[in-house]
Amino acid sequence: MLLAPAPSPAALAPLVGTADFDAELALLLDTLNASQLNDIQIACARRQRAHYADQLVTLLRHSVREVVAGRETPSRWPVVSINFDSWEWENGWFWCESSAELRHLDGTVSTVDLAFDDVSEALADLASTDQPQSGDTLTVDLRTGSVTTQ
Repeated sequence: MLLAPAPSPAALAPLVGTADFDAELALLLDTLNASQLNDIQIACARRQRAHYADQLVTLLRHSVREVVAGRETPSRWPVVSINFDSWEWENGWFWCESSAELRHLDGTVSTVDLAFDDVSEALADLASTDQPQSGDTLTVDLRTGSVTTQ
């Protein structure tokens, strides 16, 4: 039995979101060896993390402006970075939005609850790619847009 040739990655672009996408992607993936599949998995995780990180930065820039404007912090200066500690739930480790440390432009550090629905969801999405552990810290630099884990 002759197998149909696997489609090229460029050929898949018009199929995204269609019923044929899963079948066409499966044909392409079936042509790859374990090492190539691993490389694709790593590349997808990196792209997914970058997407979640960008989304988080956008949400936090808006949310912290509201928090400062609402006088929920001792400083009225803009927030330049935010640290989130990790915490454990029954289904794994996540970033803790309820005790976020906001660093203001004047050097003041405010601890606030950023448990807004959209921020909580973005942090959970990011944790799915970061896989934080006990003692890890997520730092979001609102000036540069960088999101780092230590």
